[in-house]
Amino acid sequence: MSLLLIAALLYLGLALGFILVVDNLVGLVFRDPRAPVQLVSVYIAFAASQKLYRK
Repeated sequence: MSLLLIAALLYLGLALGFILVVDNLVGLVFRDPRAPVQLVSVYIAFAASQKLYRK
C-alpha cells in the first residue's frame, strides 16, 4: 500500500513538473506584447545595493 502511495505521489510530482516546464516554454514563445518586461534579477540587485549603500 505504501509503495502505491509513493508511486502516486511521484507521478503527481512529475506531472506537475511537466506542466510547469511546458507552461514556461509556451510563455517564452507566446509573449504578451503589452506586458512589461520583468527584470526580477535587476530589481533584486538594485534593492541589495541600496541596502548595502545605506549601511
